[in-house]
Amino acid sequence: MTSLDKAISNLGIKRTIKFSGKQIKLACLFREEDRRPLQADWWKGKQSTLIGVDDNGNFLVRHCGGYVFYWCHQAQTEEVIAKSEGEFLKLIEFGE
Repeated sequence: MTSLDKAISNLGIKRTIKFSGKQIKLACLFREEDRRPLQADWWKGKQSTLIGVDDNGNFLVRHCGGYVFYWCHQAQTEEVIAKSEGEFLKLIEFGE
């Protein structure tokens, strides 16, 4: 079982990520075989895939260079969460 498979199977109990003073709760993560390139008008010029969504409908996006970004729809901002998907998965912890 891969780290991603473990994270997906534990989402019911282990789904909180803390970064930059924020706390987000994951709603879902996508298996690698279910991912497709992200195509959206506001995401032009960046080859990326959607890897997850939080409880507020914000996206977790993996850039082709490996970085994982958090896209906040309301603020129209993106922020790097981790330098790799493996590093991102290690950030997932038990929620409160």
